[in-house]
Amino acid sequence: MNRQQFMQAMEIHLRPMEPQERAELLADYDQHFELGLREGRLEEEIARELGQPEEIAKEALGDRYDAHTPGSDAFYAPTYQEMRSPRNSTKATRNFFTAIGLLFLNLILGIPLGLTLWSVWLTIASLSLLVLAPVAAVVDFVFLGQLDKAEIFVAIGAFGVGILFALAAKSVYKAFKKITLQYIKWNKNTMKGDVSA
Repeated sequence: MNRQQFMQAMEIHLRPMEPQERAELLADYDQHFELGLREGRLEEEIARELGQPEEIAKEALGDRYDAHTPGSDAFYAPTYQEMRSPRNSTKATRNFFTAIGLLFLNLILGIPLGLTLWSVWLTIASLSLLVLAPVAAVVDFVFLGQLDKAEIFVAIGAFGVGILFALAAKSVYKAFKKITLQYIKWNKNTMKGDVSA
């Protein structure tokens, strides 16, 4: 096999590769021939040293190489665009079924659990309104003119309990916000196909 035959075979077998990547690889092999010829070696000898174009292409392309395309000759390998199309449709199909799965997961589990969590927070936050008990006691005194000791103690106690619920509501809010954002991020990553995240 001479230089021209070798380079043509390489070009054919490397068709699935991106054009720029293929051009760089072909330039490297062409340079091997140039250097060998300067050293006085024959084209056939250089081609033999480099190896079989089909084997080189298999190694360079990895899982993109397909030697057994139906209805094609032994030198056929699909172009980069031909290789990309099925992958895109496969990706679209995967995205569709992932979206359907996430929709059902969110409808059955994610949304009800999320609403339950945030309802708990809303209850705790509502109970923090007990801090207004002293205001209610003052209003009662101003408009009705009566204020007994029991009402004062209840107002002070409710104020303290309200502060505790306010602190608890703040902590619970931070935790539930973090969980919710992580769940949303997980949904986005799953749709992108990033399973590790």
